[in-house]
Amino acid sequence: MFRAGKLTCLAVGAAGLVVAFTMLGQGMAMAAAGSGGPVTFALMAAPPKTFTATYSCDLSAYQSGSSSVTISATTIVPATAATITPVDVTVKTTSVALPSAVLSKLSGVVSFDLAASVTAKQSGVSVPVALSGDNPVSGTLKGLPAAAAASSTDPSQALVFSLPGSAQIEVPPTTLTFTPHTATTSLNAITCTTTAAKKDITITVTVGVVGTTGPLYDCVVGASVAGQSLKLEEFRAHVPMRVTSSGRRTTGKTDTVSLVAGIGGFFPPGAASARFSANLRVTGAQPGNVAMSEPITNLTDLETSASGKLPLTTAGTDQILVPEKFTFTYTAPVSGVPGSVPFTWACTLVTKPAPVGLTVKVTEAPQASSSPAPSSSATSNGGQPEGSGAPSGAPATGGGTGPGADMAVAAGGAAIAFSGGGLVIIGRRRYRYRDRNRNRSR
Repeated sequence: MFRAGKLTCLAVGAAGLVVAFTMLGQGMAMAAAGSGGPVTFALMAAPPKTFTATYSCDLSAYQSGSSSVTISATTIVPATAATITPVDVTVKTTSVALPSAVLSKLSGVVSFDLAASVTAKQSGVSVPVALSGDNPVSGTLKGLPAAAAASSTDPSQALVFSLPGSAQIEVPPTTLTFTPHTATTSLNAITCTTTAAKKDITITVTVGVVGTTGPLYDCVVGASVAGQSLKLEEFRAHVPMRVTSSGRRTTGKTDTVSLVAGIGGFFPPGAASARFSANLRVTGAQPGNVAMSEPITNLTDLETSASGKLPLTTAGTDQILVPEKFTFTYTAPVSGVPGSVPFTWACTLVTKPAPVGLTVKVTEAPQASSSPAPSSSATSNGGQPEGSGAPSGAPATGGGTGPGADMAVAAGGAAIAFSGGGLVIIGRRRYRYRDRNRNRSR
């Protein structure tokens, strides 16, 4: 599965069903990583692969009956690529002299656009990848200059592989198109063609990493279409986490634990029934889990919030860990598929051991008074009945709602966002992460 051209991402199901998607990240800080850890130095240092072919260039648009000229062009393909990271495919041509009759008609040309196309392949699906480049003319024009064209870096057009494994670039481009430009207009194109046999150049695709701040998660985006489960994208992400709690922090009470994850805003147009779920493991006096599952009402928010309950039964210290797994679910329309398609984005913690998000100290609840019952006159004068014993709210009694300053995981860094199309037929999809520097003292 990959994205190319207009970020068309083709996912192939078990029965051969093909569904088109468009997804891509923009403005992302990334580093390549393998599915089991960092890429080896040898893999990172692997030189690009090349393929050279000879082309015949037709000059009839400038001189009727003129013979063609010959150039060579080398296609350059990286040996490795990371998921969710644009892939740079380039073609470079040699220069060639042109007949004087043709050059006379190219007077005033200041640049040549070079355009070509290769084919990207993964999981048995092929997508054309456009290559383009603007090549200025230096000095007096003597012929077709050496030129270059590359795959787009525009997030809406870049070539991106979405799943780790292997992929192929079919080379060479069948046609090279040179378009001359003067300062004011575009002239007739010069087309160059090759009869060289096609060849697949293999790219090793590793798992890309988004972000630099926060615990590291392995994330998989999937969908269920016509009864088939499709894996659409796989990547790693550093996700800032903030854990807080509110309540009395005394035995016999139930505190509310809240989580803010620096991720969100990626839902495509038409998305509905969005929900976020996570479990926060608790160690210490109250071993167990805080379960969270809440609907998402603001689909554009760059942060996702949820909360759950923690019953306090034993005095002591608790450590609340960041979630070992969190999941987004939603539905969205897909052209040609009746109803809405269920989507799942599940992220599993890679960082070990799981970082502590919050440490809380639970105190014993004050015992009921054993003093003799007050006289009726004391009661009538506003005294408390036997056994009321309500805490005053001072820190030693467990009163107040602040969580304290024990935050092992703080949100920090720069805002990171990546966006793309979502399903081709449902419009643009945005994947966004937010890292914010926070220094909280409670």
